[in-house]
Amino acid sequence: MAGDEGALAGSARLVLLDGVALLRPDEQVFEAMLEGWRNQGPARNFARSTVQARERQVRAFQAHAATFPWEWTA
Repeated sequence: MAGDEGALAGSARLVLLDGVALLRPDEQVFEAMLEGWRNQGPARNFARSTVQARERQVRAFQAHAATFPWEWTA
């Protein structure tokens, strides 16, 4: 994507397309966020099983809370 040279690795900006309207923005941003985390795992020397286990935990908590991470509070 043009203009993403300064984007941090794992950023949802690197996964979502600029100028494209999202049909289900919360779900799509959540999936992009998780994809970014998956992409960061190998760079941090995490085993694939570690990345998958952490993703399962986040998905399970999101389902339990019935809200997305940016809505979570203490």
